[in-house]
Amino acid sequence: MIIASNEYPVQLVKSKFLKLNSTHIQYVMDCLKETTSKVRNIKKYLLAALFNAPSTMKSYYQAEVNHDMPQFAVRAI
Repeated sequence: MIIASNEYPVQLVKSKFLKLNSTHIQYVMDCLKETTSKVRNIKKYLLAALFNAPSTMKSYYQAEVNHDMPQFAVRAI
């Protein structure tokens, strides 16, 4: 199956989508609201965003905290 121009085994894609929960979907919707560029193919965009959500969500929210509340920022050692 092709997601974001990369080919993945169907079982891997199915497994990742079955693990999605409402938090992942909310994260994708929040990111979609902040997108300023025109999305030409919403189906492909959402498939890629949902596929990657479990691996990108934590980093995204940590970067938001680091920006908004630097006193709680996680610093590299």
